[in-house]
Amino acid sequence: MGPVLKKYKAVAVNAEPGWFNLEESVRRTVHWIDEAGKAGCKFIAFPELSDQREGIPGYPYWMWKVNYQESLPLLKKYRENSLPSDSDEMRRIREAARKNKIFVSLGYSEVDLASLYTTQVMINPAGEIINHRRKIRATHVERLVFGDGTGDTTESVMDTEIGRIGHLNCWENMNPFLKAYAASLGEQVHVAAWPLYPGKETLKYLDPYTNVAEANADLVTPAYAIETGTFTLAPWQTITTEGIKLNTPPGKDLEDPHIYNGHGRIFGPDGQNLVPHPDKDFQGLLFVDIDLDEIHLTKSLADFGGHYMRPDLIRLLVDTNRKDLIVHEDRVNGGLVYRKTVDRVGLSIPLDSPPAVAELTTE
Repeated sequence: MGPVLKKYKAVAVNAEPGWFNLEESVRRTVHWIDEAGKAGCKFIAFPELSDQREGIPGYPYWMWKVNYQESLPLLKKYRENSLPSDSDEMRRIREAARKNKIFVSLGYSEVDLASLYTTQVMINPAGEIINHRRKIRATHVERLVFGDGTGDTTESVMDTEIGRIGHLNCWENMNPFLKAYAASLGEQVHVAAWPLYPGKETLKYLDPYTNVAEANADLVTPAYAIETGTFTLAPWQTITTEGIKLNTPPGKDLEDPHIYNGHGRIFGPDGQNLVPHPDKDFQGLLFVDIDLDEIHLTKSLADFGGHYMRPDLIRLLVDTNRKDLIVHEDRVNGGLVYRKTVDRVGLSIPLDSPPAVAELTTE
């Protein structure tokens, strides 16, 4: 690793995905990468499940509003149109990152064989995938749609030329074990990616306050920044009236899109809000100036990945090995044959190479 760039501009996307249109979904993703590149940004962060193939894109919020029978047509269409990692669409996004020489944290619904996962990738300025991770546990009714990540898709923090950058999805940003793991890796800049989320005006007992946007935007996200001492970017999905119409199941009332919007945030390593709260109709980018040296001010007081912890008293065990359903024995070389998830789904293939099946490795 060469010298680290300590001061640079970063951006969080606060915008609507393209609904029911593959080309529009990719166009919007590439558009925001291009806009960030033109503004001289070194890092752009997208929301959870922000990119998707044609069909139902983004976060499938309908799953919170329907019963099992009502969900089936939507679930089928969602699965049919989720994004394979080795697709041309993903390669176009990687090419946009390379063209703009920018790091990209991208969230998408990943189809792998016959299962879906809430996935994030980190793309470097060369268009290479330097991290492929999956949400470790889908939240509540999300388990209708998504599976759980495996050990080799758990890593969240990468050491790069713009510092130690990381990302998590939704309530993973509330998980104390994942925060402790990120802090132990010295994370400096974090993406707390959030999906479409209703506001507190929708809250009805028995639903807890933690299940509305304000709690996650203004409590969970700054808590992450404070506890890890990181610059924390919180990109959020938004939705318009047209988007509501396109995504509302038959027989259900149309909602006011404003209840879902205006929640994008960026916090400093001491938890201070660094950008004005966006308007309900805002679609665009939230900019922040990163200065990695500012992190020293908070971590000198409480570095939970270093001097402010007691590993002789409290330790976290992390298993990042993939557990395969089928394990093959290598009788020639000895041992067992494993294939990493990132290789199997095609994300380790160089951008300028044609898609190919990754080779098995023996461990």
